[in-house]
Amino acid sequence: MSGPDEVWCGDVLLAFDGRVLEVFGFPGSESMRYHVRNMELSIDEPDRKERRTVTIKPATRGGGCAFNAPAEDWPSVGPFLDRVLARRVVNDL
Repeated sequence: MSGPDEVWCGDVLLAFDGRVLEVFGFPGSESMRYHVRNMELSIDEPDRKERRTVTIKPATRGGGCAFNAPAEDWPSVGPFLDRVLARRVVNDL
């Protein structure tokens, strides 16, 4: 990866450098950082408006965040989150 992988999800900017996922613009916080080896990421099924709730929190302790991924952003957000999860598996080996 040459630089950070970035994607907009509504008003939230997600950035991933291969090890750390950063969430910028999350309400109530300037940014939040999660290392792939200490992170739980879950994605709910789409609601009636095709929005998905994305929840990210530390696997051990600390605060997390949850935000809605609008349907129009999902074609870029979904594959981005897949890349983050794929790196978590690689780092767990």
